[in-house]
Amino acid sequence: MGGITIRDPVHGSMHFTELERKIIDTPQMQRLRNIRQLAMAHLIYPGAHHTRFEHSLGTCHLADRMANAIGLGKKERRRVRLAALLHDIGHISFSHEAEEVTKAKFGTHEDLGHDRITKGEIAGIIEKEDDPKKVADWASGESYGALIAGDMGADRMDYLMRDAHYTGVAYGVIDVDRIVSTIEWVRGEGLAVRQSGLEAVESLLLARFEMFSTVYMHHAVRIASAMLQQGLRMAMKHKGFAWDAAMEEGDAAMLARLRNVPLASPWVEKLVARRLYKRALTLTWKNVSRRQRQAITSGQLEHYIREKVRVPVIIDMPSNWGKNVKIPIITEDGIKDISKMSPLVAALDMAIEGRASVLVCTEGRHRKRVEKAARRYLGIWKS
Repeated sequence: MGGITIRDPVHGSMHFTELERKIIDTPQMQRLRNIRQLAMAHLIYPGAHHTRFEHSLGTCHLADRMANAIGLGKKERRRVRLAALLHDIGHISFSHEAEEVTKAKFGTHEDLGHDRITKGEIAGIIEKEDDPKKVADWASGESYGALIAGDMGADRMDYLMRDAHYTGVAYGVIDVDRIVSTIEWVRGEGLAVRQSGLEAVESLLLARFEMFSTVYMHHAVRIASAMLQQGLRMAMKHKGFAWDAAMEEGDAAMLARLRNVPLASPWVEKLVARRLYKRALTLTWKNVSRRQRQAITSGQLEHYIREKVRVPVIIDMPSNWGKNVKIPIITEDGIKDISKMSPLVAALDMAIEGRASVLVCTEGRHRKRVEKAARRYLGIWKS
C-alpha cells in the first residue's frame, strides 16, 4: 500500500499515499507548519496555535471521503486528494490577514498557489502521475474542486471543526458523516445534497455563523489583525524590505523582519506584548447612514480624528462573509436552492447583516477622546 498514516486530533487516522508523502515532505508544504491557521487569534484564544499544515492534511482526508461518496474514479479521486492537500500552498505568513495588504502587489494565495503547484519541485512530483495545471485548477475550485472549495466543501468543514477544537469553543459541531452520506454530484449543478441531509447542512451553516460571530469576528481578534496590517502597510512602503524572502517564511520570521522596519516596529512590539488597541466606538453597519458610510470609507473620519485628537486611530470595516450561500438540494420536485428550502438560512442572512459592525479603535487611554471626536464628526450622540 505504501505511504504514511498520520494521527490527527480532529479526524483520527489519516492515510496518505507515497506520492502525497513526497509532497508533504517538500519545503513548500513544510513551511505551512510555521503559518498559524488563525493568524493573531491566539492572542485571544491561547490554544489557537494550529497551522495551515494540519488543516491541509485534514482537508485532503475529508475531500477524499466526499470524492468516494459521489463515486469518482481512481484518477479523479487522486486529483481531488492532491488539490485538497495543496489548496493552501500559496498562503504567505498570517494568511488572509496579510493577503488583504499584499494582494495588490503579489496576488492572492490562489495566484501564488497556482505557481507553486505548476512550477518547481511540487510540479515535478505531480508529473509522475498527473497534470500539475489540472491539479492547480481543481485546488482553486474548478470541476470536482468544488468538493474542496464550495459552501459545504472539505476546506470549510475542516477549518470549522479544527478551529473550534483548538479555540475551545463549542460551536464547530458538524455532522460530517451525514453530509458525506447524502451528497451527490449533479450535472449542471455540481455538488448537491439530498433533502434527507438538509438538517446536517443547516448545522454546518449555523456552525459557520457561530464561529464567525464568536471567534473570527471577535472584536479583539479584529483589532489584533488590524494592528498587524498596519505594520505590514509600513513594510510595503519600506524599499529595503526583503519581500522575496518574507514570502517563503512563517509568522515568527515575518514578525522578526517587521521589527527591523522603523515604522512597523511599534505595531509589532504592541502585538508581541499584547498591548492591543481598545474599542472607542462600535457602529452597527446597517444603521449607518449613506453620509456616515462615505465619511468612514473615504478615510475622512480617520483623518478628522487624527487631526482633532492627535493620537493614532484604527478604523476596522466589517467583513463581507456568509451571505448568498448556494447549495443545491435534491428534492422529489427537482433541484432547489437551500435558500428556498430553509427558513434558517434566511434568518442567518439577517443575523449576519445585523452583526456587521465598524470598530473605531485606539490606545486605551485615548478612548473617551476618540469616541467624542468620532461621534461629533458623524453626528451621533449618546441617548
